[in-house]
Amino acid sequence: MSLRSPSPSDRDRRRLLKALPAAAAAFGLGRPGPVGAMAAEPTAALLKARLAEQGTGLVALQVDKSKVEIVAQGRAAEGTALRDDALLEIGSITKTFTGLLLADAVVRRRLALDDPVEGALPGIKLRDSAGAPIRWVDLATHRSGLPRLPANIAPRDPADPYADYDEARLLAYLREFKPTVARDTRWEYSNLGFGLLGYALGRAAGSSYPAQLDERVLRPLGMTRSTLSLPGRALAGLVDGHDADKRRVPHWHLDVLAGAGGLVMPAADLARYAQAALAPDSTPLGEAFLLAQKRHAVGPSEMNPIGLAWLRAPLNGRTVLNHDGGTAGFSSSLWLDPQRQRATAVIANAMVEVNDLALHLLDESMPAKDLSLMRQAAVALGAEQLAPLAGVYATRPAFKLTLSVRDGQLWAQATGQGAFQLFARSPRRFFARITPLEIEFAEGSPPASLTLLQGGATLRFVRE
Repeated sequence: MSLRSPSPSDRDRRRLLKALPAAAAAFGLGRPGPVGAMAAEPTAALLKARLAEQGTGLVALQVDKSKVEIVAQGRAAEGTALRDDALLEIGSITKTFTGLLLADAVVRRRLALDDPVEGALPGIKLRDSAGAPIRWVDLATHRSGLPRLPANIAPRDPADPYADYDEARLLAYLREFKPTVARDTRWEYSNLGFGLLGYALGRAAGSSYPAQLDERVLRPLGMTRSTLSLPGRALAGLVDGHDADKRRVPHWHLDVLAGAGGLVMPAADLARYAQAALAPDSTPLGEAFLLAQKRHAVGPSEMNPIGLAWLRAPLNGRTVLNHDGGTAGFSSSLWLDPQRQRATAVIANAMVEVNDLALHLLDESMPAKDLSLMRQAAVALGAEQLAPLAGVYATRPAFKLTLSVRDGQLWAQATGQGAFQLFARSPRRFFARITPLEIEFAEGSPPASLTLLQGGATLRFVRE
């Protein structure tokens, strides 16, 4: 999940039907160095192939225990190559740092996960619909009942939507907050919740979130170039961000919601963080890393439980951890494989999808998406050809695809996801243009089933 603008974007819809709902010397990690088992050339070729389809620049990192490979391709700006030491926005990967800061406070017995958050707030009762206090763990697992964004966010500059959302506005929102659900009854991704978590952790320490993050996490891990993009702060070396059409967009700055997505850093710092997460006992935050990564609640699905921000997922008999990030001009994806002691990340200086690239680098059995599928030529079909295809198709009771015809176009909507248009290759085979995905209908009118093809995998849905 990512930190995007206050309005829903196509980025959220691109996540539908994913295979997986989605001081250095102080502790001896050493400086990132070459990895014999991971050649740079194949990684560079993978990035070049993706840049031929979309994006402006990509930086990939691969970690194998103490060894690191960092590869950059593309451009930072017109006429300027993107360097592997470029400073980049990592968006919502910041949430894992905020979760780690919470875990550190718990390990040091400054608070407990089940404690009420309102104890750190100035005269505000933060309760759920049943009147129970919202807890720290509820914020850190997206199960607080708080919405994705506060209702009183109204940026002066829509291109920098979080810059003027400050402490006063956050507290005003919380004083008027009317909960509609009980805490820990459903998972709802909340940038507001993680922004509040960071703010409250700062207050609980008698300090601020930026100061606590720097003191307790960044400096102990030797992440010397990592910092928060705060209002009024110019960051030397921060490269340009771009939209999906390769147009430059302004950088984002976050005030009181910085804990949800305000970090910027070079790939080497993110690699150091991944190394620490894979080998927590060798760091000053060992217990905190372990607490942050363990299962604490059900996440977006039963197979994707959540730690303190980290989403956990099954992969070829192992459990891997993931968090994605996104701002108006950057996209990122970080994966950890604790069992194999490997980690990968891909960061783009454009609003494009990178999750599949990072997952492929982690495990080659997970293919990168073939984006050329989205550029196929479509054929026109009449309403009489589309109408029989409409209906509800299920692969299991809880996961269904609803097909409908709107204004002469075929649309699909998966359970819990936004609708997306399908385009015809033939009367029985269709493709999407928001993600590499194809659907083939069985013979018959109406068809008894359909097959969804994505990333080398197939999934059969039966008509209800």
